[in-house]
Amino acid sequence: MIRNMYIIQYLDQSTAWYSCETVQIQSAHSKYQKGDIVEVNDQSYLVIEDYGRLRVKRFNSEINPYKPLINQFQDK
Repeated sequence: MIRNMYIIQYLDQSTAWYSCETVQIQSAHSKYQKGDIVEVNDQSYLVIEDYGRLRVKRFNSEINPYKPLINQFQDK
């Protein structure tokens, strides 16, 4: 299934974000869960939401299960 993946970036320590880029991907899943990792062209992306649009953020580290996901999504 071909889907559009919207890469977003958060604004300076807030919950506001903007869309950086849109990429078409060949997806094995019709629905992703928040926190899933999507690999595209040797890049890792963290799923923020998949409600009609697949929104992801570039991801460079591991998920810490002891820290809220929203704090891990924001760029430091």
